[in-house]
Amino acid sequence: MTKSLVTRFPRRPTWLAGKSLFPRALRVRSCGAWGRRVRWIFACALMGTTAAASFPLSTATAAPPRRFLDIFAPRPEPTPRFIAVPQPPPPKQAAEPPSRTPSSETKKTTTKVVIPSWKETIAFGASVAKMVNKAATDAIDPDFKKKAVLEEGSAANLHAVRKPIGMPVPQSRRLERLRQGIDRTLAAYQRRPLNTAQHSPWEVMHGFIAFGIPTQLRVGGPGGTPVNAIGWMNTGGKCRGQVMMVPGDDHPKALYGIGVQGHSAQYLAILAQCRVSRHSPITLQSKSYTVADLIEEEKLSCKSGMELTFALIALAHYLHTDAEWESRDGKQWSLPRLMEEEIEQPVRGAACGGTHRLFGLSYGCQRRLRATGQLDGVYRRADKYVREYQVLALSKLQNRDGSFSTEWFKYPADRDDDIDRKMQTTGHILEWLVASLDQEMLYHSRVVAAVEFLTSALAREPNRPWKIGPLGHALHALNIYQERVWGVVLPGGVAAFHGPMKAQPAAAIADRPEKVDAPKVIR
Repeated sequence: MTKSLVTRFPRRPTWLAGKSLFPRALRVRSCGAWGRRVRWIFACALMGTTAAASFPLSTATAAPPRRFLDIFAPRPEPTPRFIAVPQPPPPKQAAEPPSRTPSSETKKTTTKVVIPSWKETIAFGASVAKMVNKAATDAIDPDFKKKAVLEEGSAANLHAVRKPIGMPVPQSRRLERLRQGIDRTLAAYQRRPLNTAQHSPWEVMHGFIAFGIPTQLRVGGPGGTPVNAIGWMNTGGKCRGQVMMVPGDDHPKALYGIGVQGHSAQYLAILAQCRVSRHSPITLQSKSYTVADLIEEEKLSCKSGMELTFALIALAHYLHTDAEWESRDGKQWSLPRLMEEEIEQPVRGAACGGTHRLFGLSYGCQRRLRATGQLDGVYRRADKYVREYQVLALSKLQNRDGSFSTEWFKYPADRDDDIDRKMQTTGHILEWLVASLDQEMLYHSRVVAAVEFLTSALAREPNRPWKIGPLGHALHALNIYQERVWGVVLPGGVAAFHGPMKAQPAAAIADRPEKVDAPKVIR
């Protein structure tokens, strides 16, 4: 046996002859064959020799060989590459008007007079009579204008115009369990109001985006008197020593900075998402205003090149889609220009990974579609742009547990050991998705999985000190999903979705489908 071992492990390679690889303290005077073999293996490990050490490769064509001990060390993770994201469609260039100076050939053809035949004259008269009869019939039809708008819109943009009635809710045990889970989760967190002693105006603002107008706030501490959170903020109430708004000459001004607004027009955008009326009063230091005055202030503050995400959300809600105004610097503005400014800005690097920018573009399209029945110009471009991002999020950025990438729209990532980060990214992305997807996509298995992840994560740790901002947007996502799918609106709240953006009432459903086929673009 000793002979076989000696044959397999020679005494010492020729290139190690006469050299000692061990410190003096580790040398053994007489260790026998086994000792020599162990010493030789240990020496090879220290020097990082490999089987291919005698044949060095060119450093220009191959990586250096790994040492023996490197196999026990964890390999560094490769740097992930950014995935390709959708780009906004370019605006269509208007066709050049024809030249007013006709050529010589055109002059010859235009001077020729064609006299119609008797049969052509009779046919033309019959067509005119038919058009007159149709106009008379349409004049007494009360639904003619609505029909005309929908027909014109469907011909102009088949992908943008939705059906006037939302899709019914499919019957399934999974959706029923999800409905009960969302109801319990929202009820649990609604019983945990914020307070004026421990939470800043920014935190209170993110507290009432979750539950809207009915949100309560405790004055002075966790055991203080409950008041309406939006009413407290709009009357100059202090939260941790700060106020959200201060009085101006003609309009109230929302403050910007730490503890208050993090972005321009953010407070007005959240009031819009809570469906606060433009006539709602605002009282600051004995001066009386309304939300309409705050709207005028934000209109004056519009400036090209700055972040207009929240201004778009707010003004798209409160203004008509054809509204125009002049900003404080004398520039002309309109909602289409706001859409143009936002669609040209990158999504990556924007507020909260760009989810608020996508939310603003989506909401602008919804308001335009509801007002006119069609999407044209920049609205059609924005609709296509947002839909491509929806496909990207659901096809490439969703993790196995239903959550979304912890690196926003950069590349797929899943920080299993950071539930706060997963809550932040999943809550924001899902909030935008459930507020913008077509009704039938709300029942897609991937959307349902994301809602299940968010619901279970919040229900599992109701007493966890979640960060207020991500928590508010995550609860808002569940609130939106609950309203759009089951039509549930909190007592005291205002319905935010109508028509095709809301499920058909159960009483009007004769036969509910058991299964809904998903669009083929999501794989």
